[in-house]
Amino acid sequence: MAKAHLEVHPNASMLVLDSAKSVGGVWAKERLYPGLKTNNLLGSYEFSDFPMSPGRFDVRPGEHISGDAVHDYLEQFANHFGIASRLRLGHTVESAELLDSGDWLLQVVSVDLKPSRPPIERVIARKMVVATGLTSKPYIPTFSGQDLFNRDLFHAKELSQRSNSLKQAKHVVVIGGNKSAWDACFSVAEAGAQAHMIIRPSGGGPSWVWPVLFSPLKLSIQRLASTRFATWFDPCIWTEKKGLTGWIRRFLHETRLGRIFVSAFWRLLQYYAYKSHRYNDHPETQKLKPWVNPFWMGNSLSIHNYSSSWFDLVRQGRITIHIADVGRLSEGRVHLSDDTTLDADALVCCTGWIQKPSIQFLRNGTNSKIGLNTRETEVMNQVAMARKEIYHRMPALRQPPRIIRTRETPQATLDVSNRCLQTEHRFQLYRFIIPADGDTLRHKNLAFIGSHLALTAVMISQLQALWITAFFSNEINTLKTSNIDFARVMYETILHNEYTRIRHPPTAGGCGERCPDLTFDCLPYMDLLMQDLGLNPFRRYKRDGFWSEICGRYMPSDYKGIVQEWMDTKRPQS
Repeated sequence: MAKAHLEVHPNASMLVLDSAKSVGGVWAKERLYPGLKTNNLLGSYEFSDFPMSPGRFDVRPGEHISGDAVHDYLEQFANHFGIASRLRLGHTVESAELLDSGDWLLQVVSVDLKPSRPPIERVIARKMVVATGLTSKPYIPTFSGQDLFNRDLFHAKELSQRSNSLKQAKHVVVIGGNKSAWDACFSVAEAGAQAHMIIRPSGGGPSWVWPVLFSPLKLSIQRLASTRFATWFDPCIWTEKKGLTGWIRRFLHETRLGRIFVSAFWRLLQYYAYKSHRYNDHPETQKLKPWVNPFWMGNSLSIHNYSSSWFDLVRQGRITIHIADVGRLSEGRVHLSDDTTLDADALVCCTGWIQKPSIQFLRNGTNSKIGLNTRETEVMNQVAMARKEIYHRMPALRQPPRIIRTRETPQATLDVSNRCLQTEHRFQLYRFIIPADGDTLRHKNLAFIGSHLALTAVMISQLQALWITAFFSNEINTLKTSNIDFARVMYETILHNEYTRIRHPPTAGGCGERCPDLTFDCLPYMDLLMQDLGLNPFRRYKRDGFWSEICGRYMPSDYKGIVQEWMDTKRPQS
């Protein structure tokens, strides 16, 4: 975000506040733990104007990028583009008050001194971008008997700080079936301890874990999600309705014959995942079979990027799978709802994040809600209209996901009050970036970046940054102050957010109820942002022709020079 804004406005006054002690956010040095890797191969996790080259960083072609390499990359990126000098680490924004002038009054406090309540620094900002994302405040459930446990109990965010103590443990219980839970279990088992993975029967089940490469074509799940041909098999509400793409999508998703092809596509992906991991070879690995068809999978998916087979550790008994709730804790023990009692030297909660802004928004000194009030009658009517359109254009979404495995769903025993809070406080953003309220649209002074989950996170963040810069400059044609269609903005906001709720529900392990959850709809979303900016989204066609556009994988390099390209469209034609 900072880089894009400075490229367009090089003389801008800018301050970047980050609560971490080092650059990188989720990739900050203090959050890295041994063996942490991205789900991305070299070339797919970088900004288009700053390549992650093997000679400069500890990366190799064909290998997944390590957390250390990402941190080093982001640190060098900040230095190279002059962002580091504008960065204030170890500080957080407690509240942001909208003044009558349209400026923001920020209350800033040092993280290290926060417990002692030091004098708060006040900062006035003309524009504010909230870039805290969805992984800043961990969600940790509370358990009956927690005060008696007397052992390490922590969130996956602390795996880096706790790695040494975990090496001394003999029995470690890990709650969750997502990527961080798989990582934690692998680290524990590789260190010689017994790992127990606890998966709630009332949740979305184990994550889809994809081979690095699969099928005779040596495909990857990231490659498919970034290839236009494969994205046609995913229903998506914000895609083009006209032209060849519109016709293909109508055929695939609005006709019976088309839906047969769509179903076959997802069944084929499922076949390759099952074949690679040999789920049925062992009673324990059978428990790891995902509970829904991959058609429904969200960003809880993972890539098998481990140094050895994770599934072999299960077959060897070094990782044990339990489909149960945590009933209670006692000293050094975890008692499950199926009457199993586990010895535990540590309990690791891979239970996700509180997905709402950590900043308190104020107006005239009182709390102010951001975005649309979902309880207003007008909004509820728009929601009903949006659902009708979604179900008409995508009949496959009318029926919720069918659970593949048969299981009882016992009454939840975890304290889920925070999870309920997350859903209640989901604010609906236009293009998943700006609040769709009159104040924001008129003042153009607030935006959120990274308030979603996405397979192509880096490419999306780059386009969101340019979109926000254009919005702040009153240069998005459909949002120019003189001709905003407020009714259209409201409906599209509701339509897109309602689609993400339906598309990736919690019963399938998705996060659509709490935030936008983008997988095979990432590329169409990037197309949407490009169209808003007045740019041609078909980047590969312009360079390499039709077949490259349809079958080629979109990479960050395809958006190289995008900021300058947009700036050129704003210069007066001679």
